Amino acid sequence: MSDQATGKPTERFTPSEIEPRWTAAWDAAGVGHADPASERPAYSVALPPPNVTGVLHMGHALNSTIQDLLVRTRRMAGDETLWICGTDHAGIATQAVVEKALAADGIARKEIGREEFVRRVWEWRGEYGGRIIDQLHRLGCTLDYRRERFTMDEGYAAAVAKVFVDLHAKGYIYRDHYMVNWDPGLGSAISDLEVEDREVVDSLVSIAYPLADGSGEIVVATVRPETMLGDTAVAVNPEDPRYRDLIGSTCILPLVGREIQIIGDDHVQPEFGTGALKVTPAHSLDDFEIGRRHGLETIGVIGEDGRMTAEAGERYAGLTPAECAEAVVADLEGLGALRGREDHTHVVPFSHRSGARVEPLVSLQWFCDMKALAEPAMAVVHDGRVKFTPAKWGDVYLRWLEEIRPWCVSRQLWWGHQLPVYYRDDEIHVGLEPPEGDGWERDPDVLDTWFSSALWPFVTLGWPERTPELERFYPTAVLSTARDIIFLWVARMVIMGME
Repeated sequence: MSDQATGKPTERFTPSEIEPRWTAAWDAAGVGHADPASERPAYSVALPPPNVTGVLHMGHALNSTIQDLLVRTRRMAGDETLWICGTDHAGIATQAVVEKALAADGIARKEIGREEFVRRVWEWRGEYGGRIIDQLHRLGCTLDYRRERFTMDEGYAAAVAKVFVDLHAKGYIYRDHYMVNWDPGLGSAISDLEVEDREVVDSLVSIAYPLADGSGEIVVATVRPETMLGDTAVAVNPEDPRYRDLIGSTCILPLVGREIQIIGDDHVQPEFGTGALKVTPAHSLDDFEIGRRHGLETIGVIGEDGRMTAEAGERYAGLTPAECAEAVVADLEGLGALRGREDHTHVVPFSHRSGARVEPLVSLQWFCDMKALAEPAMAVVHDGRVKFTPAKWGDVYLRWLEEIRPWCVSRQLWWGHQLPVYYRDDEIHVGLEPPEGDGWERDPDVLDTWFSSALWPFVTLGWPERTPELERFYPTAVLSTARDIIFLWVARMVIMGME
């Protein structure tokens, strides 16, 4: 290679030879290591911890470069600068990739058992967690590598358990039968934010429910005829003149023969379908809320395995919902109760993790009541203590918090922070240590991965101990992250930080 101006030979710049020498020199000099005892102005940034599901991609490279520019600039300006380093165990995502790797070798998770499976996930983390840190080194990121953390290291796990126990003691965390997004592919509840909406074409079916007094019928329209087997009411809008006089009477559920109520509820949209809504509290969040308002029975006809249950009746038990839908429509037609069938394009929830169609199910889970916890997290944006750039994302954040629902924090997985909950018959013990006495069994569920990652900015600095690092560098100055995790991560970090 030669210089174009002089024609004289020049040495080729070889990054793979030059860059490792510089990063080694920076490490030896402690360039990224922050001193909490320093009297210089403090500046801190928490690296969004990469998931140990594989290796870094171009998005990580871009965001890490942006953060590195910020911390280098402030470091050169004379600030005591900390860039918090570490990786995330990533719950569902990591369990899924390890299960896939095992399946490639002909091994099923349940065949080897929980202890052996978790051991293999730790092996995976040892390999890929190390690769991720090495990649950050290779990028030249001036993180504080001496303070590297992992969301399941011993101290972090203790902090996560303490938060769960403390929130339970305050009444924020509770156990309840409530509507969840059930992922039949994973066999676990998932959060609203792990659900992706896809547009599909289903049949909109109109079904005649005979009035119990024999005076006529009320026709409902539904895209899920299989769930009618669990109906416990028909709802109409109390202002709809077509049905106002029917409120308080009863009708007969076709194919089942059960007598169910006709109720009035403002949630019903008179203009959709026939204006009469079949109410299945066990399989729709809206119906679940209607059911609670009216004290309706909840009958689950779809199970956690994604198939119809015995409650659906012998004719349909064991079928998939799609198979059952076709069977129900055929039986309704044979009964003379089918009043119409047409294609209907609508949005359906699917699991972002497994790809399976999500089933709304009523399940016994652990929840966190977010309403009161969200108020301080909204206040800090209203008063300017937390600023979003661009500012429009602050409005998105606030709207979500204003409408926030209970957070299902339990997951039916093996990889993650196991709940600090113990059962003995009807007794429940929530605590950092197992209760005394015989017969206690620990809840096998683990926490939603976002529960532990919500604690990232302060647990990495030593919380719950009042460490010099925590006093000096929390709250952090800047978070550079993607807009798609404002709800999954950002809002929950602010909520937990304020609490």
